[in-house]
Amino acid sequence: MWEELNKKAVELFNQGRFDEALDIAKISLDEAEKNFGPDDPRLARAVSNLAEIYRTLGRHAEAEPLWVKALEIREKALGSGHPDVAISLNNVAGAAFEKGRFDEAERLFGRSLRILEKAHGSDHVSVATTLNNLAAVSRATDKTPVAKFYYEKALNIMETVLGPDHLEVGSTLNDLAGLFMSQQRYRDAAPLYERSLEIAEKAFGPNNIHVASTLYNLAEARMHLNEYEAAENHLVRAQAIVETTFGPEDSDVALSLENLAEFFKLVGKDDKAQAAAARAAEIRESLSGTKQEDVH
Repeated sequence: MWEELNKKAVELFNQGRFDEALDIAKISLDEAEKNFGPDDPRLARAVSNLAEIYRTLGRHAEAEPLWVKALEIREKALGSGHPDVAISLNNVAGAAFEKGRFDEAERLFGRSLRILEKAHGSDHVSVATTLNNLAAVSRATDKTPVAKFYYEKALNIMETVLGPDHLEVGSTLNDLAGLFMSQQRYRDAAPLYERSLEIAEKAFGPNNIHVASTLYNLAEARMHLNEYEAAENHLVRAQAIVETTFGPEDSDVALSLENLAEFFKLVGKDDKAQAAAARAAEIRESLSGTKQEDVH
């Protein structure tokens, strides 16, 4: 019974049906608590699944105590050096990071890393993931050289293990490029965004919203390099993808048009800037229901 409920909750979650997954995960946890002992690893799985759904829904205050509970269960049941304990440590550390408790997050991520390196070796994907997490903490605490070291080490592992075109590689390239952008190292950032864009296009096709996100990043780098024609091409393409994805009367479309208008104004293309801004205003007016003809 529990296994079926747990499986169903995972399936619903993977389908993006989070509210349904939440309901089933709660029932699954109830079944686990009734049928398993307090230190059973299956109980930790049920707790972790519910926590992950809460996290995805943005309900971090409800997720964190569940992450902590799962960690306590796994440490008792499996021992402090088990890889599943490392997973729970990553989750608890992530919750601490979300709340700005960076010292705690760094300590827990570091402990997770040591467990994973001992269990799997230094070239395992889970090690790379934890290195990325440590890089994020280091970046948040202005330890830029340390963050760069972690990102580059994680990238090397992922490229070796997963191949150069894997989505995790693309994600890490984006993160490292973002670090370079924060240092105004735009010439270092741009080729990383280019690679990330190629990976996203291969994985999702040329007109996916993930592609648009990377196009925006790349456009920003090109603007800082005064490569305005390339930046414009990226922004126009990204705007078209957003509109295709969400439809012509969506707030995300309005935002993309406003960004485009700001760019056109920056480069002195006032007519294009006014046209983009006017269309964005029309969309926002339509969405707010404040058009004069709609007032009765």
